[in-house]
Amino acid sequence: MSLADDLVKLEELRRTGALTDREFDQAKAALLAGGRTAGPDPVAANLGAQLAEVRYQNELARIDREWEIEKEQYMVADKYGRRHVPTTGMGYSVAVFGGVFGVFWTVMAVSITGGAPDFGPFAVAGVLFPVVGVAITIGTVVFGVYCVRKAEAYNRALAAYQARRAAVRPEDFR
Repeated sequence: MSLADDLVKLEELRRTGALTDREFDQAKAALLAGGRTAGPDPVAANLGAQLAEVRYQNELARIDREWEIEKEQYMVADKYGRRHVPTTGMGYSVAVFGGVFGVFWTVMAVSITGGAPDFGPFAVAGVLFPVVGVAITIGTVVFGVYCVRKAEAYNRALAAYQARRAAVRPEDFR
C-alpha cells in the first residue's frame, strides 16, 4: 500500500473514534518516519501494531480485489444471462446429454424423412432436419469441452489465489 492509503486508513480510525487525536498524530508521525516508533512509549507501540494490522488487511483486500476481477474471465452465462463459474461435471453433462440428444435427433430425422418424396418442401426437410441434429451434436459437445476447460483453468487460478493469500503473513507487516 502507498503512504497515502495508509494515511487515509489512519484518518478513518481517527474519525470512527478508534484513535484519539493524540494517537492519530503519533501514528501519522511514525508513518511519515517510515513506520519506526521512537522509544518504549506504549502508545507508540500500540499504534505501530495497529498500523501493521491496517497494512496487513489492506494487502489482503488488494489480493481479494484482484481475484474478483480475474474470476470474471472464467465465468459463463446461462440461458437467463446469469454469470457463474462452470464445473467440470457441468461440462461433461452438457457434452454427453447434448451429444446423445443430437445423435438421437439426427437418427430420427433421417428415418422420418428418408421415405419422403424428393421434391418440394419434403426435399428441404430431408436435408434440414438431419443437419440440425448434427449442429446440435457438434455445438453441445464443443460447449461442453469449453466448459470443462474453463472449469479446470478456474480451479488452477483459484489455487494460485489461495496460495497468494496464504503467503501474506501478519508478521511481514510489523
